[in-house]
Amino acid sequence: MKVVNSLLMMVACAMIFSCTATDSNTLTLAKGGKAKYSIVIPDNPSQVETTAAKELKQHLDAIAGADFAVVKESAADNSRPQLVVGNSARARALVTGLDAGKLPYDGIVISTTGDHVVLVGHPVRGTLYAVNTFLENACGVRWWTSSEKHVPVAKTLKVQAMNIKYAPKLIYREAFYKDVYSSDVNFRNEYYVEAEQSDVFASRMKNNGYFTNIRPEYGGYHKFQYFVHSFFPILPPDVYFEKHPEWYSQIDGKRSYQHTQLCLTNEQMKAEFIKNALDTLRQHPDMDFISISQNDWHGACQCGKCQAVVAEEGGESGPLIRFVNSVAEAIEKEFPNIWVETLAYQYTRKAPLKVKPRKNVVVRLCTIECSFSQPLGEGDHNKSLRDDIEAWSKIADNLFVWNYVTNFSSYMLPHPNVQTLAPNIRFFVKNHTIGLFEQGDVYCDAGDFVRMRNWVLSHLLWNPEADEHALIDEFLEGYYGKNAAPFLRQYWDLLIDNVKESGVYLRCYMGNTAGWLSVPAYAQAQSLFKQAIDATSDKECLQRLRREEIPLKYVLLLENERFREYRQQNGSLPFELPEPEQALNEFLKLLKDNKVTMIREDFSRNPNHISRMEQNLRKALGLSEK
Repeated sequence: MKVVNSLLMMVACAMIFSCTATDSNTLTLAKGGKAKYSIVIPDNPSQVETTAAKELKQHLDAIAGADFAVVKESAADNSRPQLVVGNSARARALVTGLDAGKLPYDGIVISTTGDHVVLVGHPVRGTLYAVNTFLENACGVRWWTSSEKHVPVAKTLKVQAMNIKYAPKLIYREAFYKDVYSSDVNFRNEYYVEAEQSDVFASRMKNNGYFTNIRPEYGGYHKFQYFVHSFFPILPPDVYFEKHPEWYSQIDGKRSYQHTQLCLTNEQMKAEFIKNALDTLRQHPDMDFISISQNDWHGACQCGKCQAVVAEEGGESGPLIRFVNSVAEAIEKEFPNIWVETLAYQYTRKAPLKVKPRKNVVVRLCTIECSFSQPLGEGDHNKSLRDDIEAWSKIADNLFVWNYVTNFSSYMLPHPNVQTLAPNIRFFVKNHTIGLFEQGDVYCDAGDFVRMRNWVLSHLLWNPEADEHALIDEFLEGYYGKNAAPFLRQYWDLLIDNVKESGVYLRCYMGNTAGWLSVPAYAQAQSLFKQAIDATSDKECLQRLRREEIPLKYVLLLENERFREYRQQNGSLPFELPEPEQALNEFLKLLKDNKVTMIREDFSRNPNHISRMEQNLRKALGLSEK
């Protein structure tokens, strides 16, 4: 997947594409359980085109109870209606001026020409995206999770004629949840997740990021050489420091490699660094990105030469970008299609005054310090980061954002940031962001509506202008049932209103809900959830609702003391406090039934998450330790 040259052109071109629907006649794909259309593919289809045709046939067969034949274009009967999949001569004959190779990256074309429908896209994975978009928009298919979907049944299958030309502005899209995560990818070379292969679902969600590990036949994914924090992996101190201490940071007059960085103005260091970076790319020539980025701590070099650059550029990003530009220039000569990614993070977050990132450099910012009760583009909580992102966007053509969309201190707690998800994505895109890594609850099987978050986020990454409220409503109704959906919507509105009214600085590390969820509001939330459950008779939907109730039940146990204090001060509670031992046992069984083994981010993979949680909850409930 060599993308840089085409992508530099793509970002500008994507704006000319739009989504429209024609007023042409409805097309009948099948009638009475018999297919009226055949699926036509190129004589020599690519892996992705073959998969796209397979996906289309599989779902149309299931919808109509029919058998949609897949035929090569040279054997097709052009007098009969066709679903033309892929970049074939037949597709080009039907769509004037079609050139799939010149489509923007991941761009799609869905075009009705007479009785025929052409489904084609950018060569990497666009045709598969075109098919999946057609199945969703025209046929009503919904992939809720990797194992749960809605496929409508219609013996007579009719679809509206369509004319869609679209390319996503985000070329890198990743919603980092367990359901779209592959255990074959190693996070920071230190942590594996036990997860089922879910690359098909990731592809259907149009995710294409590093951790999806999508197979080539499903379009592949963006490959990173070093995902982040690469200074020492590329120039390891245990190899170089003894002979070349001057290559590492000078701190208080001494050279050190203990939680420090590199001396970015040292020319000999730069030469060796470039050599090592090129060597690793030669060993991994299929990369799309290489990270040339600072270590995950402070410790910038204080030597006179580095600090002179800092003074000239107005901050530590000055020597960083000058260094990264030099590395990127050398890489471009041998690997012109690889993006060189670096961080504007912690001490380098402020944009430099003079130097500008090269065209093949991608600057990644992180939202770790932010409040998620307010959108990043407005309000006073996040003014500092907002100013920095806007400053970078004025000098850099390509930004990348590592965004935090969960509560890393406790996946189990309610985390009402849903109202900021779409505005934040739009703010990033407005400011030249081409890649977005939305870090969610990847280590947990159950959290705060993680399935809804993944589905909504994935659709917004593909189309930031989509109506997030409509997406949320559709998921609530489609996944939890029509009867439960109104109560769940009221539940979310209640939480969002409370976090707004409280003015709380909602970080991605929150230990409890006391700062924004009052006892009366909790009682109302509990009542709404009970109404949703009482209104539901479908066993599968009930099981899903019981799982989503985990955060509320956790609050009741974890913050039991404040509920007891409220009762003491006010004489009563607006609900009954359950018997502690029984409530705890029921909660632990709920975690077990839903395969919850990790309750917070923890790279140590400590196997005692649940037992530690139990002891903490026993203490909070005033129970004796086991």
